[in-house]
Amino acid sequence: MLLLLVTPALVSAQTGCSQYILLKDGASYELLTYDKKDKQTGRVLYQVKEVDKSGGKTEATIHSQMYDQKDKLTTEGNFKIGCDGGSIWMDMRSLMNPEMMESYKDMELTVEGDKMLYPNQLEAGQKLGDGTMTMKMKDKNSGRDMMTMVMKVVDRTVEGKENIKVPAGSYDSYKIRHNTEMENRAMGMKMPGMRVETVEYYVPELGTVRSETYRNGKLLSYSVLNKVSP
Repeated sequence: MLLLLVTPALVSAQTGCSQYILLKDGASYELLTYDKKDKQTGRVLYQVKEVDKSGGKTEATIHSQMYDQKDKLTTEGNFKIGCDGGSIWMDMRSLMNPEMMESYKDMELTVEGDKMLYPNQLEAGQKLGDGTMTMKMKDKNSGRDMMTMVMKVVDRTVEGKENIKVPAGSYDSYKIRHNTEMENRAMGMKMPGMRVETVEYYVPELGTVRSETYRNGKLLSYSVLNKVSP
């Protein structure tokens, strides 16, 4: 896919809370999703609905809408993004794969999880904090417990700084790699898990402008920033 240009020296994000696009009232951010054959599978629209600034901290409520390849709305929901001391944190629900959400659109989801932190200074080789998210799925009609999924994001590592081109433009980004481990229980029985690798290109003012998901070294899907509106 893309070649990594490792920069061993310290690189600073130099971004305050006020500069981050998804902490601005009325801002929107659209991603396009593709499969491994470059066929578009959908799009995801994020819109800032509310911004709370208090105690030197900033927190925004983001409304997400996921559309399929026919541009039909399949699922929507809210998650939180915030800034504390210049560092950005994201509710782990922001990492949920749109294709995965589509699979469970007919179920009632309850999600609990950690915050994923993006420090205000990043450098090649830096280790970032892990995170865990638990999703409980119930049948919408009967209320019966159907499945519990635990997703763990581990081994988050900054590999360097790289210029990346996406439909929204060309950006200087930080290449961050991590592994995602999924453990499932259905009807009380443990099911086979799954492990995938993700490479994201993170721009301090915008967030992740490109994300690639791999399994056993093979590309499964990717997403790119299509447009952004402050």
